Amino acid sequence: MLWHVIKGRPNFEIVLPDGTVYKPNKTETKDTHTIQGYTPDGKPKKMKFSTKTACERCGECCRRDTPVILKDDIGLLTKGIISEKEIYTIREGEKMRSSIDGDTYYSSMELIKIRPIFGSFTCLFYDPQEGCTIYEHRPTVCRQYECWSQNITITGLEKRRLTRTDLFDGIELIKEAIKKHKENCSLIKFNDLVDELKKGKEENVDKIAEMILYDSSLRDWMKEKLSLSEEVLPLLFGRTLFEITPFYGLIIEKEGENFIIKVMQEEEE
Repeated sequence: MLWHVIKGRPNFEIVLPDGTVYKPNKTETKDTHTIQGYTPDGKPKKMKFSTKTACERCGECCRRDTPVILKDDIGLLTKGIISEKEIYTIREGEKMRSSIDGDTYYSSMELIKIRPIFGSFTCLFYDPQEGCTIYEHRPTVCRQYECWSQNITITGLEKRRLTRTDLFDGIELIKEAIKKHKENCSLIKFNDLVDELKKGKEENVDKIAEMILYDSSLRDWMKEKLSLSEEVLPLLFGRTLFEITPFYGLIIEKEGENFIIKVMQEEEE
């Protein structure tokens, strides 16, 4: 494993799978009703309902999004229940799409999350037949998320989230590589360059290309230097700039050592 063990356990309440945190009121529950099945010929049985007061492993939250990893979950990583290949970093300023309403937003902080199944929001550890495959050792966010609770109070996630600094503080080479990547491939700066390019500032094409090249080169260098698997790099550096550019309305084509950057034409409403 690439990380070292950190000490200390924070006090916290409840963290939602989308990263927000709340404190449930244990004395109040929402009447979440479920139909009691069907007859052998496929017709619904008489409407018998029950109030949901505990996790029934329905998988709704597993399919909706993947959980944020907290400092309290460090044991899941050090014990190998969750590996470095199964988590990735969302960087500060990264453009995201909500799995709830489809709206886009920019991440206000760095977060480490379990990777989704490719092409979906569904958690990597979710199986349609079995449900959560690490249920007994699921992250704190999943364990304390109560979908039937009505009382939601947003609290701070910033102090509770696990970060790359927590994981790699004792590995100088990785720390320095992450620092250089932040300096040269800042998504906050990238966002500004893309916005200006769309407004006609064509000289930003070269700056964006330089950032993409640096991002790609640093990843290749780290793979060679530490003999790392490609699957570990999303944890170290987040998603590649080349990968996320379509989400920003850019088309990137590579010809030899050069990049051709095109702005997608927005459809008129």
